[in-house]
Amino acid sequence: MMTQKVNSEVEPDDTGSEMPAKLDEKNKQIIDLLRTDGRASFADIAKKLDMNESTVRKRVNKLIDDKMIDHFTVVLSPSVGGRNIISFLTVIPASHYKINELSNEVIQIPEVIEAFYMSGKCGLLLKVHVSNLVELDLLLEKMREVHGIGEIESCIVIRQLKSYND
Repeated sequence: MMTQKVNSEVEPDDTGSEMPAKLDEKNKQIIDLLRTDGRASFADIAKKLDMNESTVRKRVNKLIDDKMIDHFTVVLSPSVGGRNIISFLTVIPASHYKINELSNEVIQIPEVIEAFYMSGKCGLLLKVHVSNLVELDLLLEKMREVHGIGEIESCIVIRQLKSYND
């Protein structure tokens, strides 16, 4: 007769599993609600999803523990501090320059809000917030002086069509 060994020190979660959290439909709904309002209480989420508050709490904590939810944050409006203009800069490194060194340098620039290392010839894609076109021009001039930058292309956002909160 075979017996099954049960680890009594680890309690199964509300799904009956000790495995890492899965992105089942309920977890996806919880995440969607948290994306919309990161300050939503467990009680509010539970009410909207017709679940127990303790179940929502366990699921969120498991998503955090299993690194499926990285962190909670505040996203400031670009207009805070008068930075009303969003621009995307494609930065092509000089052919002989190391992309890691260039990346470390450009992410220190305060106007750079997000930075991405792109495939192919794209180099770096930087999202910047500035107050006006004069400030953008000054930023571009300052960046042209950064050692290792070959080319910079700027695209100014006319209108945002969608964000991760939509």
